[in-house]
Formats: sequence, structure tokens, C-alpha cells
Amino acid sequence: MSSSLPSPPGAGWPRCQQVCNARTQGDPHRRGRSSVSRERAGILFDLDGVLINSEEAHYEATRRAFQELGLPELPEQLYRTVMLGRPDREAIATALVALAVPLGWLERVLQQKVLIYRDLLTSGAVELLPDGIATVEAALTAGYPVAVVTGSLADEARWALQAAGLAGRIAVVVTAEDVEHGKPHPEPYLVGCQRLSVAPQRSIAVEDSPAGITAGRAAGLRVVAVARYPLSALVQADQVVTELTWEALATLLEAGD
Repeated sequence: MSSSLPSPPGAGWPRCQQVCNARTQGDPHRRGRSSVSRERAGILFDLDGVLINSEEAHYEATRRAFQELGLPELPEQLYRTVMLGRPDREAIATALVALAVPLGWLERVLQQKVLIYRDLLTSGAVELLPDGIATVEAALTAGYPVAVVTGSLADEARWALQAAGLAGRIAVVVTAEDVEHGKPHPEPYLVGCQRLSVAPQRSIAVEDSPAGITAGRAAGLRVVAVARYPLSALVQADQVVTELTWEALATLLEAGD
């Protein structure tokens, strides 16, 4: 990942399909799949805001990283308007530019933030979301292919899934380190569908943020949004729920058959 600012939403999207296809062409386990396999439906869950409520912890970890490195204070409003819901590297790069800090600080801020976030997560400072966790468990019990698609780094995702009791139960986890473009670009969900060997048009993305909804829709998935944001921010979703349940997903899956 270069230290330049991320491309605007939509930039480079046609190339994404080429990148995603190239990632699976050399895998003998993914070549030669039957059309039946490719038409399976999968369920792809966002992590932050769906399975765990880590928004405050991510902000606190990033704020403290700036502070401990002697950089300008990170205003909460800046975090919420330009960083929230974006992959760490892109979000921090955007904040550095906004605060007139050289991008040479990017890796140090990122490393410090990850360490602080780990401490917050393992100390129980991050709230688990029982409705999301129960829905993942129900989807697994029902036999659906399940993935987690997140803008978090791999270590952050692993720690979060351990805290949620889902470590080792989800075969496919797509993180910021697996893609060239993060949400709202469709690449994370396209990669997730390819690794699950499921058809995007038959699958469901479970999201909570506008960026995630845009990513899921652009990848061709139907999107269920959990109303952690104002409803006006979730209008692109196919369905909005105040509490996530397996019944809501099952109904949408049946409608797509």
C-alpha cells in the first residue's frame, strides 16, 4: 500500500474484477468448480458494528497513538467524518493529511494504534453485539458459507473474533491486508465471495455503515443493514433492521431463490 491518499469511491473499480480474478486463477481448488457450486449463496458479515461495537475503541486507540507520538491532537469530529468505517491505513493517511502531518508518520501511527487497540480489546473495553454473534452462529448451523469482511487489519480481526467466541469457526476472513482497495470499493466483498465459492448475486452482505453498504451493493450482493447509524444514512440497503436476526436473513435468502 503506498502512502498516497486512497482513490475516491468508484475509482479503479473495473480493474478490481481483474485483480480478484487473478487471485483465484492459480488456485487449483477454485478452478473447475461446477456451475452449481458457483451459484451457492453465502453470507458475508462486516465485523465492526455488526459483531462488535468497537467504534469508540478504534477512536481512542488512534487518538492515543497520535498523542503518544507527539503529533497534533486528533479531533473526534475529524475521526467520525473522514475516518470512520474506512481501513486503518487509509483512514490514518487521510487524518495525517488533514492535520498537515507528513505521511512518513503513517507506519508508526498505525503500529502504535494496533498495539493500543489490542490492549483495549483484550481488557474487555470493546462491547460484543449478541444479535450479530447469534446470527453468525445460526448461519453456520444452517450450513451456509460464512465470511467476515472487514477493514480491520488481520491481527485486529483475529483478536475480535477470539473475543466474540468465533475464532476458528469462520473459514474465510477478508481484512484490509487482503485487498488493494477497501470499502466502499467492491473488492473486499468480491474477494470474500470468491474465497467462499459463492455467487455475489445470490449472497448477502450484513453491514452497518454507508461505506460498507456501498461496497456490498457494488459487488452485486444484497445488503442487510443493522441500524447503528441514522436511518437516512442506510437508504441504499435492501433491508434495514434495528436488531439482527437469522429470520431476517433467511427471508431475504429465500426471496432470492
